[in-house]
Amino acid sequence: MTTLIAYANIQQSFPLGKMPLALVPEKLRLLTKNSNLRVQQRHRCRQLAHFLLWTLAQKAEINTALLGQIYHTASGRPQFPIDDIDFNISHSGDWVAVVLNVAKDEKCAVGIDIECSKKQRNYTALLQHFASPDEQHWFTRQLNAEQAFYRIWCLREAILKSQGVGIVKLSEVQHDPVAKTLHSAYCPQGQLTFSSELPFYLAVFAEQSAVQNAQYFCWQENRLHQNQLKNVLIYTVN
Repeated sequence: MTTLIAYANIQQSFPLGKMPLALVPEKLRLLTKNSNLRVQQRHRCRQLAHFLLWTLAQKAEINTALLGQIYHTASGRPQFPIDDIDFNISHSGDWVAVVLNVAKDEKCAVGIDIECSKKQRNYTALLQHFASPDEQHWFTRQLNAEQAFYRIWCLREAILKSQGVGIVKLSEVQHDPVAKTLHSAYCPQGQLTFSSELPFYLAVFAEQSAVQNAQYFCWQENRLHQNQLKNVLIYTVN
């Protein structure tokens, strides 16, 4: 299996116009006319995500025509019409990240979540809505409360997004931060990684994959630069 991850900031330029027109959905071809800054930011993030997916498809040497065949499941999850190549997208603030997984004749699913740290939150109160008592106790012993919170949050989002399941199921994910194991009835067996060394917190899940061997790329100066993460936590899922 091959797992590729690319990330970029919407404040950097990227040549969306270089993509074949047939591979770009009509709603992404132009700038949005909506004057709302948040809507403009979301639109720019979607454009960038589609562009990054195209660059990763070329990097993985798969048929880029697949981008013109993307459809949405009943839950709204975008995916390709084949089982052995999957992708997932996440954005937070001005940052966008895309994961592409190529399994070669094996069913695969991937999920990704990134979160930029925002203004100070009441992490303890938030965790009471979805984290187990054991997790909450573990959280109280961590020196970096922000990092611990986003670790608990992001890994749940990543595995649920691999199946198009919403965050209403966060509390049904069983997480052992000491043994580094995750269990979810909605998710297949696989592996997940978590990192806090980028400009955002990152969790990536891949079914049946050694995702710790994923290749990371940052879009800068109009090209992809490969990046090696040094401190990645590895989880076993199910």
